Amino acid sequence: MSRRALVQNVQGWLFIMPATLIFLVFVFAPMGVALFVSLHRWNMMAPMEFVGLGNYARMFAAEQFWNAFRVSLLYALGTVPVTVILGMILAIMLNHIVHAIAFLRVMIYLPVITSMAAAAIVFQYIFEPTFGLANHLLVSVGLPRLMWLNDPTQALVAVVIVGIWKRVGYNAIILLAGLQAIPRYYYEAATIDGASSLQMVRRITIPLLSPVTFFVTVMQIIASMRVFTSIVIMTSGGPARGTDVLPYFLYRNAFQYFRMGYASAIAYFLFAVIFLFTLVQFVFGEKRVHYQ
Repeated sequence: MSRRALVQNVQGWLFIMPATLIFLVFVFAPMGVALFVSLHRWNMMAPMEFVGLGNYARMFAAEQFWNAFRVSLLYALGTVPVTVILGMILAIMLNHIVHAIAFLRVMIYLPVITSMAAAAIVFQYIFEPTFGLANHLLVSVGLPRLMWLNDPTQALVAVVIVGIWKRVGYNAIILLAGLQAIPRYYYEAATIDGASSLQMVRRITIPLLSPVTFFVTVMQIIASMRVFTSIVIMTSGGPARGTDVLPYFLYRNAFQYFRMGYASAIAYFLFAVIFLFTLVQFVFGEKRVHYQ
């Protein structure tokens, strides 16, 4: 290796060293500690007791764990498709608007930068059964009042609505950037051939936008499996564990019951689920790109 190549290699390693150290200290090291703790019974006061895979066996045998997993999947199914589809619709609309485009972008993206804690408090009052705005709107159009946060099924729907409101703007802006990167001559050629707007969306926009759609879908799956703040503030996992998602179930076991080993096992299961969903999306997305 020449002296110049050696110097370039050293410079390259020096450039990536800060980011590498940050990942090692704040990501990989905690993951290693969590894996070690998951093999022990520990309440942060008494010495650790090695139990091997006991925490994992206990986790898979617990009815409350499977309920939390089911609720997390329902939350993901309720938020991910809707946020991606609404985000694409908003992006297509914004892509055809000429006037006040900057203002509309800001308004659509505003929920993304709004504190989830503050938004959850506001939505808690909106979904209040007696004097909340949601029931007021339902009654004004002749529909019956709902119990919202006081009913297990309706509480999950309310939390899903908050998640959609929070994330749809992010998808819209990312998809809008992808739309504006599509060359205009595709649409011009389709117009000359007599294609309708719906045909152009179906045959040009959606296929060429698939890499961006894949990206936002993966990001939304990860975000939906990590929902926590809105659950803590709006429902505390209730009523009747109807909104007890995996992150909140993990939190309760770690910081209310001080079952750190058990909570670490739940964290690794959650990591495995997110990794599996992401891997499936990568395989599916890669096949679609090659096919197109």
